[in-house]
Amino acid sequence: MNRPEELSQPLEVLPTVIRRRLSLLGKPLTKTELQILRWASEGKTIWEMSKIRCTSEATVKFHLRNIYGKLDVNNRVQAMNEAARQGLC
Repeated sequence: MNRPEELSQPLEVLPTVIRRRLSLLGKPLTKTELQILRWASEGKTIWEMSKIRCTSEATVKFHLRNIYGKLDVNNRVQAMNEAARQGLC
């Protein structure tokens, strides 16, 4: 696999965001993440999901970032496509 120059460095010297993302790759989605992914696929906003879950918008964004990291994507559209490809929803 060809890794970008920045990823060929030892893990300790990579920026925290990249290290966190690499640590999530390949891990299964949690029940909560699957639920948020389903709501996102239905077009619900972060605010709507936070109200349904009785949690903050920051918490929903946290789960979405984890979903993106686990699926190795950058946004909701890519997450939906990857989830469909993997048969997650």
